[in-house]
Amino acid sequence: MKLLRSTFVAFCLAFDHASGFAPQINSNSILATQQRLPISNVAKSTTSLNVGIHEVPDSQITEDERKKENMFQQILQETDDVRDYLGWLVDESGAADAIAEGGDEETSLGEVKADAGEVELFGGGGDAPTEATKEANEYKPVLRTDLGGTVLLSGTVDPTLLNILNNNFFGQDNVPNFEFGTIKALVEDVPSAKKGAISREARYGGLLDKLVIEPVTGADGALPTKDEMAGATSWIVRLSSEEATAALPKVAELAKGAEGLNNLVVMVDGHDATKSAVEGWDAVAEASADGEAFRCTLLTVGELYDGGGDGDFYHIGPSGGGSADAAAPGMSKKKAYRLLAHALALDCTANTALTAYEYSPEALEAVVAPYAEGEFAEIDDDGKELADKMADVKMEGRMIQAMRELGFAQLLELDVLVGKGVKSYKDYLANPPRPKKEITPAMSAQTKRDEEDERIMAILEASSVTNEAEEKAKAEKLRNIEIEGIAKEWLIKEYTLRMLAGTIDDSLSEKDFMVSAHDEALVEAEKTYVRVNSKEHAAEQKRSEAAKKGNENKLFYDGMPDLLRKKREKMVERIKEQYMDLLSQDELEEIILSE
Repeated sequence: MKLLRSTFVAFCLAFDHASGFAPQINSNSILATQQRLPISNVAKSTTSLNVGIHEVPDSQITEDERKKENMFQQILQETDDVRDYLGWLVDESGAADAIAEGGDEETSLGEVKADAGEVELFGGGGDAPTEATKEANEYKPVLRTDLGGTVLLSGTVDPTLLNILNNNFFGQDNVPNFEFGTIKALVEDVPSAKKGAISREARYGGLLDKLVIEPVTGADGALPTKDEMAGATSWIVRLSSEEATAALPKVAELAKGAEGLNNLVVMVDGHDATKSAVEGWDAVAEASADGEAFRCTLLTVGELYDGGGDGDFYHIGPSGGGSADAAAPGMSKKKAYRLLAHALALDCTANTALTAYEYSPEALEAVVAPYAEGEFAEIDDDGKELADKMADVKMEGRMIQAMRELGFAQLLELDVLVGKGVKSYKDYLANPPRPKKEITPAMSAQTKRDEEDERIMAILEASSVTNEAEEKAKAEKLRNIEIEGIAKEWLIKEYTLRMLAGTIDDSLSEKDFMVSAHDEALVEAEKTYVRVNSKEHAAEQKRSEAAKKGNENKLFYDGMPDLLRKKREKMVERIKEQYMDLLSQDELEEIILSE
């Protein structure tokens, strides 16, 4: 059962983190994969975009190929810079954890994965060793410590949200500070809500033991009454952009008057991120008294749609700072609710207003190009470099890509994007806190994977050399067999000719002759073998076959091989000497052609 359980966990974790960073980068491939950025656990690579470019002379490399090669190498370097930055974050988070008293408030990714060992039934369960679920990096996000045991949901019973809050299902990145004993949802249509929420995951993961779905009795739509707020320590609210302006002041009032409520997270969908923050949120922020009464988080997203996946390329950051890409249509419902749940877990999202959106096709095309600076910069009419308007988009794309290649869980990914962001990375580039070549734990783990890859490649190369040697030996053996056969035929023929010519003693047997002339026969056989396997011989045979076509019944014809002509001429002379008076010319030709 332990083996089966660990296999299930490994199989599901592979879906969260596995992918391949393809060396062949182009915008069409990204657009053709539903705007998905590659997710992988691959090592740093210096593989060229055009692998064959180094196998041909420089004179055959076009300027366009050379430009693509340079662009690809630059993108690899930019991604490696982000890996160095993430390695520094890993070191910094580890140092902070060592200084913190007790270290309970910060949790490593290894502990995040190790918690899977405590999941019961299909979720893992029992005494699974934590080593089986440890990750290479140990980035430690700061998590909220006051979530309590009861979370209240208003306006949603989304299955993705419920599964993450339940925190007890295999294949899911568990959230260490989600220890809710009660997940209470107040809805207007209880039967419909139960039908959508009660799934196989809910049954196997134990969600039904925690989930309580009740009808809302308040007069304000999906919002609860003050009495229904009783006992809730965390509150998640989903509102549409149309109802947010009127509902948010009521949310503020309810949260302020709820005894024991520590955290409030509100998601507003259908919001245009290019506009300012949602009207009415100021009332919530004021009611929270800068976190003294409760900690509040706003997450605005566009129109939600079914489908999509965890690997989609997206932006998340402070509200009101969205670019033109923020108007891109919609966001994956699964991604939005995952961000909503993780926003409740992280400390860096407290007392913030965030906007999340998927980038447009134009932005995705920009991501596959290097930063527009230096040799890759665009130049205006005056010869000056133009500022790269997509620089932040490219940097965020590199950060997401590098985190996924290094195996960062989605909770950690959100912590880096919100808690650190592009600004922190820019500060790092402007003033690196240490030499880039310093080995960090994450880079050390990457080096180990590199060494393992090199070991496997060495085995494959050795096997290839062995196979090549075996094939060469086999071919040499077949060649020697053919030469021996040719030599034997030469000896039989030569013995007869020399015996008729009287150049050898009549007492010499054929067997003795074959022994004495064996070396000479091998030399002649070698020459014959080389000749019959040459291109010239093949061309001669081809010409002979072409000349013979249509002349099968002719004794002599144009284009016939010289050797064949001489042979037939000799035969004609001999036959004429013996049967001059007995055979006609036609009979003579018939006899020769039958030979």
